Amino acid sequence: MKDRYDSFAALCAAESEYRIIYEENDGSERIVLAPHGGRIEPGVSELVRAFSDESSIYLFEGTKQCGNRSLHLTSTRFDEPLALEKVTAHHYALAFHGYHDRETANTLVGGADLEKARLICDLLREVGFSAELTDMNDRLAGVNPGNIVNRTKRKMGLQLEVSTAQRNALFSNFGCRGEEYTPTDLFFRYVDAVKLGFYDK
Repeated sequence: MKDRYDSFAALCAAESEYRIIYEENDGSERIVLAPHGGRIEPGVSELVRAFSDESSIYLFEGTKQCGNRSLHLTSTRFDEPLALEKVTAHHYALAFHGYHDRETANTLVGGADLEKARLICDLLREVGFSAELTDMNDRLAGVNPGNIVNRTKRKMGLQLEVSTAQRNALFSNFGCRGEEYTPTDLFFRYVDAVKLGFYDK
């Protein structure tokens, strides 16, 4: 589905039901973000928050009762000023996204940091998750230099696209509107595997 807006300025002029959260982790070279958090792509904000002990985090969250898809800005045009400022100030970035697939629990691992992408893919598989590297030509590959996650000091980042079915498995009440999602044991196993790859030197 095509984005309703072509920039954050256009979105901001028309929408008000969203929130921006940034938490600095002093001294950390890493930032974890969700440009489509809250009710835009449910479950990704919770994944980002699981990294707040060791990384800075950034969330752009939809808070509408319905119709949050209108708040979606494709990552290559996600130019919210605080996000740009903070991502460009860090060396490493990891972005969580959700993609629509209710049948297959899977993670598409991409981003311009191909070495770490391969490592995280392997680590997820080792602990029992389905994960695959995105095709470089796929729209979800996350390799475009303009993608918000690749705007780090190293000019590269990591993008994890988590299917609907996989996000459903990570929470005991996924999809319950108005409730905080409760993580399952799988959630912590998933996060630990990704952390191992993301924090690897």
